Amino acid sequence: MGRIKLIVGGLFVVIVGVVVAGVAILSQMDFNQYKGEIAKQAKAATGRDLVIAGDLNLDISLSPKVRVDGVSLSNAKWGSSPHMVKVDSFAAEMQLIPLLFGEIHISEIILIKPDILLETDKSGKGNWVMGTPSTAKEETASSGATTLPAINKIRIEKAKFIFRDGQKGEDTSIVIDEMQASAADIDEPLNLLFKGAFNDHVVELSGQLGTPQALMEGSAVDVDLALSAVGTEAKITGQIKQPLLGKGLNLALSAKSDNIARLAELAGTEVGKVGPFEMAATVSDSKDSYKLAGLSVKIAESDISGDVTVNLANKTPYVKVDLASNRFSLMEVLPQSDEKAEEAPKAEAKKGDKIFPSSPLPVDGLKAVNADVSYKAKDFILGDFALTNVSDVISLKGGKMTGEHGFGMGGGTFSGHINFDGSRLPANLDIDLTGKDLGLGDSLKQNGITDLIDGAKTQTLIKLKAQGKSVAELMASLNGQTLLNVGEGKINSKYVNLIGSDLVTELTNTLNPFAKKQDYTPLACMVVNLNFDNGVADYDRQIAVQTDKMNVTSSGVIHLGKEQLDIGIKPEPRGDAADLGINASGLASMVRVRGPLSAPGIGVDAMGAAKAAMGIGAAIATGGISLLASGLTDKMMADSAPCDTALGKKAPPKETSGETEQKQQEKSSNPIGGLLNMLGKDK
Repeated sequence: MGRIKLIVGGLFVVIVGVVVAGVAILSQMDFNQYKGEIAKQAKAATGRDLVIAGDLNLDISLSPKVRVDGVSLSNAKWGSSPHMVKVDSFAAEMQLIPLLFGEIHISEIILIKPDILLETDKSGKGNWVMGTPSTAKEETASSGATTLPAINKIRIEKAKFIFRDGQKGEDTSIVIDEMQASAADIDEPLNLLFKGAFNDHVVELSGQLGTPQALMEGSAVDVDLALSAVGTEAKITGQIKQPLLGKGLNLALSAKSDNIARLAELAGTEVGKVGPFEMAATVSDSKDSYKLAGLSVKIAESDISGDVTVNLANKTPYVKVDLASNRFSLMEVLPQSDEKAEEAPKAEAKKGDKIFPSSPLPVDGLKAVNADVSYKAKDFILGDFALTNVSDVISLKGGKMTGEHGFGMGGGTFSGHINFDGSRLPANLDIDLTGKDLGLGDSLKQNGITDLIDGAKTQTLIKLKAQGKSVAELMASLNGQTLLNVGEGKINSKYVNLIGSDLVTELTNTLNPFAKKQDYTPLACMVVNLNFDNGVADYDRQIAVQTDKMNVTSSGVIHLGKEQLDIGIKPEPRGDAADLGINASGLASMVRVRGPLSAPGIGVDAMGAAKAAMGIGAAIATGGISLLASGLTDKMMADSAPCDTALGKKAPPKETSGETEQKQQEKSSNPIGGLLNMLGKDK
């Protein structure tokens, strides 16, 4: 036993002696002599210039520390800055004993004020691509299996990281006030701490991410991270079985925010308020798919839940979405602008502007993915209207999209399909939608709005087909029928503002002077019944509105292909005009709306106003050159039941033989009318 102690003691003395001798030798060495060789090796490996401006210092102890100041690595030749990396100070502290056995065990790496620029050129090539492919292959073949050094702690202070996208011309900046990654040992949990800013917004990250050994070997890592950014708190917990491949996910996600829209500020975008917000879900994967399960999102009083699956097994990805809501309001989930903010000025439409794009339809995007989407909502708030039992089922396969849609509204139902075949151009559009007994007033009342519409049960029919390579071509080829039939009710004049159309407001003020004298307008009926033939609706009194004091009818032509309209709108008082509190001469006889769809013009014919007082024949006699001679007037004779006429339930009123004879006599005695006849323009 004594001999063994003597041998062990001798070995210890030898080891200590070697260490002491090594320390003595190292302390006398000038490591700066190796700076040139280090730069040469870096140049050979990366093709870049490595500059070490400061001295290489070695602090000798049982934990030797290597320290160097002023290190920089040059950028790519095409880069926007001379340097890709600049570091004020770099230090690495190692454990001495493992070095004696050929192992590198680093206790701590410290980086002070690193300035890192990652960027791409216009082709998308990154400045981090260094050396040549052949060099990389040779290094891989010669190096064999490399044992990475064990590192207990990495600490970064006052760092600046910039990513410059050369294709988009955008910069993303990250400032690191403090960043630490530490573990007591290689097989102990890795603790993370990050405090910094992303695009000038404070971001904090803390928690644990597996162990250093698991990360280096690519084995399963446990995740427990908390993120705080722009008022949002998020957590990720669970496990990743194959972190290097991004496979074997079993993660739980959660987030909470007073205004989730503030996350857009991280990308440099300002939007309105959305919130408060809460979210929870799990993320998992199988062989070729990823699944977001148990999704639960709540924004204010709105909610949405369900599952989303993405399958990448085939050449075309497949997405399945199955979502549902108890209550969902677009007003709550869309960004709300600050009430104090000034409204952006509206761009004025010009007569030459087109509203239907002529660019080719992006049908390739429809072919890029196949999908099945299902959404149901018990209550869905669309603006001020409340919908119930919403059901949307959409299928997309090979560029063909089919959709079945339905909802309830104020005791009525709306259902049908919208199909779009974009598998090849020209694309085909097929719309078939029907609404029965839609209660506009009842729907508003469900949201507490009782002063806009009362009653007004509505029937709708939209049955259209089109074919084209662009939106413009689709509109120019539109065929089918659109019908809106609003029943008896009462409308507040404020409803015009709800529509939000300057044209509608101007028309209302022009056609109906009574609207300014009463808060509510009793509505007997309103009908819009248009048939389109290759994008053209040439209609005769198929638009009509009947109130307690007014009948308004319309005839004309709407040309979607040319994006032009030329329609006449004729108001007529019901009953004795004097009893209504306004002279008939104060009522426009004919309003003509004509011009491009983007900026139509409204005109009132002064001679047309005389028609209300003098009759049709007298108006033609006194001004055949007016709107009344355009052919629109002939379509709009007095009609006691204009809605029935618009619906085709009865024929339009015809002139009597006496009226026709009177017109002919008046035209022959009218010199202007005779001149127009000679020129072939009085029809």
